Amino acid sequence: MKTLAFLLALTAAAPALADEVAPPHRTFGIDGAVVLPLGDYADGVNFAAGALARVEIPAGSGYVTGRIGALFHAVKNDVASLTFIPIYAGYRYPMGPSGFYLAGELGITLGYASADTQFGTVSDSDSELGITLGAGMKTGALDLRGSLFLPDADDLMGVMGTVGYDFAAF
Repeated sequence: MKTLAFLLALTAAAPALADEVAPPHRTFGIDGAVVLPLGDYADGVNFAAGALARVEIPAGSGYVTGRIGALFHAVKNDVASLTFIPIYAGYRYPMGPSGFYLAGELGITLGYASADTQFGTVSDSDSELGITLGAGMKTGALDLRGSLFLPDADDLMGVMGTVGYDFAAF
């Protein structure tokens, strides 16, 4: 009888134990992003919006991350356009079981700009060192993050908010 009671208790506890010892998994997700420029960055741009593809791979006590996407800017005049393509890698460090985390990323920001002038359209592209430093909350497949966004680490700064969803775990 004691053996039967033990087996029933073990069977009832098995799902909870499986959740605790299940290995972390790799995920693929999409993040919607909004950027509010600060300082010199805000002189010519009202805001930026776009999307980023995200992959996370367990490493140590956290996750190695990679994000790539496009941020389209609402410039303050109607004759110019600005697009950033961030290609970043980083690390997301969970702060306990609550879902809160700290994250940092480093990479290249590709920038594309064009403007209409009296002589025609001019355009330029450039690449700069980019950085994000932030914190967020991950609950299930939903990922909310706020970050300091430096698309040009020595010149431009903004605040980035992202809302993400994990579409695949592998």
